[in-house]
Amino acid sequence: MKIVTAGTGMAAAEFVEQLRLEGFDGEIVMYGDEDYPPYSPCVIPFFLAGEPLDTVFWKGKDFYEKYRVTARLGEPVMEVDPERRIIHAADGKSESYDHLFFATGSHSRYPRPEWLATHGVFGFKNLTDMVAIDRYITEQHVTSAVVFGGGFIGVDAALALKARGLHVSLVHRNTRLLSQMTDEEGGQFATGRLAEKTGMDIRLLTTVEKISHTNGQLTSVRLSNGQEITTPLLILSVGVTPNSAPLWGDDQGVIVNEQMLADPCIYTAGDVAVTRHAVNGEPGIYANYPNAMRQARSAARHLLHGDGSYGGSYNTTVLRKHIDFPVISAGSFTGEAVTWQRDNVWRRVYLVDGMINGYIVIGDARISGYLYQHYLARTRVDGIIRKIISAPRHDGYYREMLGFASS
Repeated sequence: MKIVTAGTGMAAAEFVEQLRLEGFDGEIVMYGDEDYPPYSPCVIPFFLAGEPLDTVFWKGKDFYEKYRVTARLGEPVMEVDPERRIIHAADGKSESYDHLFFATGSHSRYPRPEWLATHGVFGFKNLTDMVAIDRYITEQHVTSAVVFGGGFIGVDAALALKARGLHVSLVHRNTRLLSQMTDEEGGQFATGRLAEKTGMDIRLLTTVEKISHTNGQLTSVRLSNGQEITTPLLILSVGVTPNSAPLWGDDQGVIVNEQMLADPCIYTAGDVAVTRHAVNGEPGIYANYPNAMRQARSAARHLLHGDGSYGGSYNTTVLRKHIDFPVISAGSFTGEAVTWQRDNVWRRVYLVDGMINGYIVIGDARISGYLYQHYLARTRVDGIIRKIISAPRHDGYYREMLGFASS
């Protein structure tokens, strides 16, 4: 049996590792658009902030040798022919397969793709981006940057550059940062505290409309409100799109069943997979590390043993890199809102039928695990949730379990 993976990211690496650990001894070929061993996207901002590059290779730099993989690097899959069981790569070559693991991830959306031709303008999505930004900062002695996009990736980028020692201006079209992982009030609270704690220059309700350059080198950006910021570095992070076109013909993601199959011989996982939400059943792309790992393991088990199924995805997001001020959320922000705030800590839980439908925790992460377990278990918490989230020491539930006073 011959297995081909379209992608060499976290999901593909986990899939291959599980196959080998469970005794699969057949041929494995991995196609990827970058020239690196599998790495963790969660860790690469730490490299930009100054950590060693080797720390990003979460399964080792020798992954391909260790798991006996033929690696076709720098050769993204451009087209899949399911009927003939063949993939076509960017270099024009083709590869047959018995089973395909399609985990091509996603790519950044750019408001003006032509801006990337200007020296000093970068995306912020993969390790290739990070290495290029790192080299540019070092060679050009960069001391300031503009980040366009204040969602999770944009804030992650801004915090990494701030930790690197740069002065950062963060430009966002919305009323608040992290607008996809917070509600309005929670996002406003997080935005204000992030500004206070980091000293970043945050520009809301505006966009980058124009860039200026001299001999191809970025010199400044002009905002939609007419303001201009002098900068040699612009990071674009306004959104991502799944790389589903090679298989599906469009960029809406790949629909899979509970065995992670999009086709009798094609498994799919990660940022490109459309799966069912484990709580509300809604189909969507729930792109995070835990989901990708469980999807990959489910696919490997089904391929080898013909059993098992994926139980559904959870939309959880955790931001706590480079700053002692976490922002954590999960679920849907609908239902009865129960809120508590004190100083730099803000918590809100949304209840439906007495169960947690979603939550936002800002400023202190200690309670988040407790909330997450009740969210997963679908237990009624309406009788205790106000007491739990209002614990001034932020760990009231755990102290109560151990018999300590909660005052």
